[in-house]
Amino acid sequence: MMFRWVKSSTRLFLDVKRYSTIADLLSVRNTGNLTGQQRMTRPPVMRVLKPTLNSEQQPIKAAPLGRSRRDEEIEAKFITFVDEQGQVHSRCRLNQVLTKFDRSRYFLVEVDPSAKPNPVCRLFDKKTLFEKEKSKKRGKVSTPESVLKEIMFGWNVSAHDMEHKLNKACQFLEKGNKVKIDIVYKKGQNRVDKATQQEVIKTVTDFMDKYKLTKKPTINGQTCIMQYERK
Repeated sequence: MMFRWVKSSTRLFLDVKRYSTIADLLSVRNTGNLTGQQRMTRPPVMRVLKPTLNSEQQPIKAAPLGRSRRDEEIEAKFITFVDEQGQVHSRCRLNQVLTKFDRSRYFLVEVDPSAKPNPVCRLFDKKTLFEKEKSKKRGKVSTPESVLKEIMFGWNVSAHDMEHKLNKACQFLEKGNKVKIDIVYKKGQNRVDKATQQEVIKTVTDFMDKYKLTKKPTINGQTCIMQYERK
């Protein structure tokens, strides 16, 4: 019995020499009595998983301003599909439709995104679509709708000068402009009577007959105004 006490005292003495204080020794011994779950001092690491895209969740491309969505830009999963022959197919899965036609020749264009129950999408020939877009751009550039050109001459104008002036008016009209024609009294010229005024007006309207008369001739004092645009 005495031998066991001496042995345990010796072990305690050696343990105290290994640690700076008895408190350190006791903390180490108490740790040995803890279970595996109690020994865990750090919280578990939380891993953030990135969402993966499956075959139906393709990244959506934004459509440029000024045109309808086409192909992968279409956001709906199901569409009403109109093929190249004009046949309508209801509730078709978009990713399946995109594999059924020649992508090098056709665009799938969303023509009615607000249609119910599914947006309407139609096949368009790429060449035809590009030609339409080019013609629209040309029309916007070459048609100055807000430009109003003015042609002016006197009541006593010669036939040659009138023809020259009216030919210039026709050139403006062919370019898409509107034309206002003013027939005025100029200083130094003799005044004309109403019958002569009507003859001059009739000559002008006959010459400009192939264009649209938007403002009929109105006489205010010694000035007559009329306006034309292309038909």
